[in-house]
Amino acid sequence: MAETRGWDWDRALGEMPGRWTETAGELRLFADLAAREGARRVYDIGCGAGRHTAYLAMRGFEVTASDVSPSALEHTRRILADAGLSARLLRSDIRRSPLVAATFDAVVAFNVVYHATRPEVEAVLDAVASLLTAGGLLLITFKSTLDDDCGRGRQLAPMTWAPVSGIEAGIAHYYADEAEVRRLMAPFEIVSLVLKQEFPPVPGTDRWRAHWVVVARAGRAPGQG
Repeated sequence: MAETRGWDWDRALGEMPGRWTETAGELRLFADLAAREGARRVYDIGCGAGRHTAYLAMRGFEVTASDVSPSALEHTRRILADAGLSARLLRSDIRRSPLVAATFDAVVAFNVVYHATRPEVEAVLDAVASLLTAGGLLLITFKSTLDDDCGRGRQLAPMTWAPVSGIEAGIAHYYADEAEVRRLMAPFEIVSLVLKQEFPPVPGTDRWRAHWVVVARAGRAPGQG
């Protein structure tokens, strides 16, 4: 995305222990859906410290995971090794991915795609669509305009701001309302779209966090519709 250095995950895990190591409930439900539909190959974009990569591998999926942050990949390798699990790990920006088109039955992009400007978000969604098989599943999140950080920090582009301090200083955040999310997801068939609000997100903070959580398909599978 616009910021390609990624997070310092040693710092992130030190400042927010637990927040980035627990499997999100939305991911568990998505894995259930993917399993029911016979998905085998799953791509975890922006794997961070590896919480979802490890969960998907534990569920028996053939997992590929990528991040632009070296520390993210190191933490992911460690969590996989400690659990006796395996996954293919790549240091890669999805817009310049070495992966082959129509490779994956499911893609996870959890709290990652919105670290960009709108044109970059569109480019990522195009890349995701190319990597999914027909009817393949996608779990993706977007920052909502209801998030308390919307409009705060340094504006980089329309509806895009970067915090000026903290672990995300300088990293772009693109905010969208429901209509905008639906426009962005036009190449896909939306299965569900839910607004998730959290308060407080971490101890000692008093701001709302708001994300759109979307499950979608890359068109319809052969023989459907």
